[in-house]
Amino acid sequence: MKETTRNALDFADPGPLPKELMDVPGFVNGLKEHTMRTAPRPNEVLAFAGALAMLAHLSGRASRDRRGTRTNLYIAALADTGMGKDEPRLVNKRLAEAVGAPHAVPDSIASGEGLEDAVAATPALLLQTDEADTLFTAMRGTASRASRMNEMLLRFFTESRGAHAMRQRAGDGTVKVIPEPHLTLLATGIPKFFYRSLSEKVVENGLLGRCLFFEAETFCPLGEMESESLPAEVLAFARRLCARELVSQESGTITPALVDETPKASERLRSVFAFCDEMTQRLRASDFGTAAALYVRLPEKLLKLAMLRAISRNDQNPVMDTPDIDWSAQLATHLTKKMIYMTQFYVSEGKFDSLKKRVLATLSMAGGEMSRSELLRRLHVDSATFQKVILTLHMCEMIEEEYVSRNKIIYTLKNAA
Repeated sequence: MKETTRNALDFADPGPLPKELMDVPGFVNGLKEHTMRTAPRPNEVLAFAGALAMLAHLSGRASRDRRGTRTNLYIAALADTGMGKDEPRLVNKRLAEAVGAPHAVPDSIASGEGLEDAVAATPALLLQTDEADTLFTAMRGTASRASRMNEMLLRFFTESRGAHAMRQRAGDGTVKVIPEPHLTLLATGIPKFFYRSLSEKVVENGLLGRCLFFEAETFCPLGEMESESLPAEVLAFARRLCARELVSQESGTITPALVDETPKASERLRSVFAFCDEMTQRLRASDFGTAAALYVRLPEKLLKLAMLRAISRNDQNPVMDTPDIDWSAQLATHLTKKMIYMTQFYVSEGKFDSLKKRVLATLSMAGGEMSRSELLRRLHVDSATFQKVILTLHMCEMIEEEYVSRNKIIYTLKNAA
């Protein structure tokens, strides 16, 4: 998506993910660069998201910070068809197989009950699925199956530092407990279908706020698609972390190592947390509930990212320093701003509200203005419905209407900067 230059909406587009934010020394860079060398279309955003998800998985139940924060992440990696969404998942599966844990990286799970059973069998689990839009579309409904999956994802995210009590089965009076479950999610999808799957319920019930969204916005040409083995340093790193999880499973005792922080890092964190709180309060006071729901979760995601950068640099003695905090704050803030920008267009209250937002999105992505004939052609609606939407937006002073000639009308986002 191109960056808009005329925007009458409440939140501006922060643009594509800056290249410098995809530079994480150590394991993440090693796996990312390997993925790009082997991919048909080398896509840095997707490769980076995949490597980050794999590190979040490998460090599961093995690392914590002073606050008890764990490294489980929920990641959605978005790109158009044929732009390389498969390769990061395939590389992660190959790495899991190479370290003897292929069962820990399933492709998909159909229900909340199935997810619960899978985590019970493998407490540190990386769920990879190419159905990000299907996952969130299901959660828009009220069906018990969709609600159960939503519930499981929310519970596992927050229970990573505690325990999960499983559902009781018929005829079984016992309750099985999963100690410190560590679920990591890597869901890929096509941007337009994914964003259309969102709803206020999904945003404000906490699931969307717990996710990191990486969108590959630029076209990636075909690469060399080299066939090579996983880098030795990447394999050695993964084996060290897998060995810790194996000891936990065999002994039944989970003793995650402390990812400590320097005094300067602690000071920087306090400053960032204060900013997040201020932004959340301002957004709530201004009745931007969706944006507030995303900002309020930013500190938690920031901590997880800072821990992962420290582990990626040195898994045997990780310590968070100021550069780790600064990087994680910039990355988490950029991704949050991007999601807030996109939810303006897609999170709606019914079909008419959705159509209004489609008009604003279409105008915004076209640079802020468009002729009536072109806008009507893009929306695929009848002229009567189109006129009702245009009239509503005009009355709300969100667009301007200009008669250029007898047969040509131009619509412009009002007060566009």
